[in-house]
Amino acid sequence: MYGAETPMQLSKQTHHAIRILVRCARAGTKRLRAADIARAERITEYNVAKIVPGLVRAGFVETVRGRSGGLGLARPADEIRIGEVVRFTEAARIRSARKGGTARSAPKRAGTPINQVVGDALEAFISVLDLHTIADLAGSKRGQADVLGTAAEEPRSRKRKVVA
Repeated sequence: MYGAETPMQLSKQTHHAIRILVRCARAGTKRLRAADIARAERITEYNVAKIVPGLVRAGFVETVRGRSGGLGLARPADEIRIGEVVRFTEAARIRSARKGGTARSAPKRAGTPINQVVGDALEAFISVLDLHTIADLAGSKRGQADVLGTAAEEPRSRKRKVVA
């Protein structure tokens, strides 16, 4: 049987990134604090803090410091394609799929016909995602509570309970 992870499954990081973008889109021009996004999306603040700098570098969001600062979309939600976000967040996995697996095994298998087919299938999958935007997800009546159809997870706390 094949492994549990196929090239067309999106990572948790990608799911979180899309949920962060949708939350910002729903806020409109209002700036959101990372802690508020984490709470609303049930993502740990640690994960939000880890993902946001990449979204800034990619030009999806911008941050403003200060009292009225926060996080907001860097461009209109209807201009941010889901496929574009996936290509950014899954870049290493996409390269790996095209090369044939892990970095160690890639040199032996790079360019084999099956890897080309898998790479083409992955690109077809992402091209379907290009048909949809963050605005589509933000405006969707279906899934307002859970954009990606995955059960929202309770964020894990890094604090330990002290038993007296």
